[in-house]
Amino acid sequence: MNSVSVIIPTYNRSRLLLETVDSILSQTYSVAEIIVVDDGSTDDTEEVVRKMPSKVKYHRIENSGQCAARNFGVSHATSSWIAFCDSDDLWREDKLAKQMQLHEQVPHLQYSFANFAIITDGTWASSSKFDEAPSDFFDDCKSLSESYSICEASLYEKVLRFQPIFAGSTILMTANLFRSLGGWSVPLGQTLSVDLEFTLRCLQHGPVGIVHDPCVGIRKHATNFSGNSYRTKLGEIEILRYALTHHSIPESTKNAIRTSIEIRRTDAAYGAFELREFDVCRDLLSGLPKTLLTPKLRAKRFISSCPAAIAKPLHSILTKPRMPRLQ
Repeated sequence: MNSVSVIIPTYNRSRLLLETVDSILSQTYSVAEIIVVDDGSTDDTEEVVRKMPSKVKYHRIENSGQCAARNFGVSHATSSWIAFCDSDDLWREDKLAKQMQLHEQVPHLQYSFANFAIITDGTWASSSKFDEAPSDFFDDCKSLSESYSICEASLYEKVLRFQPIFAGSTILMTANLFRSLGGWSVPLGQTLSVDLEFTLRCLQHGPVGIVHDPCVGIRKHATNFSGNSYRTKLGEIEILRYALTHHSIPESTKNAIRTSIEIRRTDAAYGAFELREFDVCRDLLSGLPKTLLTPKLRAKRFISSCPAAIAKPLHSILTKPRMPRLQ
């Protein structure tokens, strides 16, 4: 039986952490250890973790971001397999069992990810992330069963268009692969969507295993790190620009990244304009291909280029809710 170490980075989430750890301790495939890395919390996280079973190991570091916390956790892991779980997420009891069964079927497989669903107010959504996938997303993957598939072809470019991998809580990988990748990118540790960069690097090293059952629950709450969609888009743009210069990828993939950045810039421009961050909106829309500039975006670009005394009233006119028509 392969041993698995689970790494949980956490910051001021003692209220949620206990249920997360319980979901891991309840796995039908028993974990060797759970390493909780407290990233400089100011709440009672240490007190809460110290009361947990001995299998749960507590480490505290100076606040450095989730990437540094995850790397620190792996450096103290004793297992040949590594799994990650964010401190507010939950695992179904068979999450690890399903992934390890897949890896046992395909011994050369070093990396897999599982499907997930959103949890709101304690209720799991009836639909999963994979339900949102483009119809052709898994076409290049070989189905092993209703629950499992394996993809030898790179998913790198497909993930630029649709991201079904929640690396913080759904992946399982060998410690050897983690070390060969150099771990999570610490300079990006405070960037929203930082999981995307690590995911893309993992996808450069196939094959990839896929568990289609939603084994992980992503809890939505007020303190979610990625709760702001506008800031998330800005984070994705930063991540993809980083990938352009740091990932060893062919020119065709670089072109796909550039296109993806342009599309994300148009999406983020809407959020910047709504928040009256006119300088950001103008910069996001500057230099984009004309084909991406809809009439609405052209209007936003024009208003964002005006002096604040003019831009603010024009913004109010453009965003003023329309009265419903009388029947």
